[in-house]
Amino acid sequence: MARFSNGSDHVRRRALAVDSLAQVDVDALREKAFARTCRIMAGLDVVDVMAEIARPVPVGVLAEALGLPDVSADVTPVAAAYHPHVTPGADAEAALGRLVAQCGGPTELAAARIGLLVQACDATAGLIGNGLSASLTGKPAEQPVLRTRRRIGGEDVTVSLAGTPFGAGLRECPGSRHALALATGVLEALRGFRLTETETTWVSSPNLRMPAVLRVTRG
Repeated sequence: MARFSNGSDHVRRRALAVDSLAQVDVDALREKAFARTCRIMAGLDVVDVMAEIARPVPVGVLAEALGLPDVSADVTPVAAAYHPHVTPGADAEAALGRLVAQCGGPTELAAARIGLLVQACDATAGLIGNGLSASLTGKPAEQPVLRTRRRIGGEDVTVSLAGTPFGAGLRECPGSRHALALATGVLEALRGFRLTETETTWVSSPNLRMPAVLRVTRG
């Protein structure tokens, strides 16, 4: 993946991700995220936004925009195992194998596409969960991704993202507009809902600050 590369490898691999995103209509992402969220919410009394919407909707919509089937069921376990404090299990490895096959085999382009989907999972879910929690509680929105990893000189290093949720410079997130569009579409569809619980349980992670569960019902 580009983020774990340097020099010409980083430039080439990042370009694959950037070129893939350049073909995606950002406004269409928002509209489709809105529509898909509305379909999920229709007829349901209570929904855990984090499990049923915040992860699968952005990933499914982006996958479709990239010309892939809805691979959100496989992206979610891969994204969960992607963090440095987690040891990947057999389920995550199997899911990654299926994603590689869906993306055309073990190529740099497949890695770029999988990277985009993985980044669209927890990070965008954090935007949605934190944004919804803030709007319904009146508290300031938390920054979802606190730190990230880079590979420098053959070693992984941790980089703080405090105050810059999408990074900056040559390694700035290439999908910031896409993530915001997806999150906006979901949040627009959730207007008029309210939280069913007064206390929020947060994900236990050194890298993420986002709700673990966020149940809502119609206001």
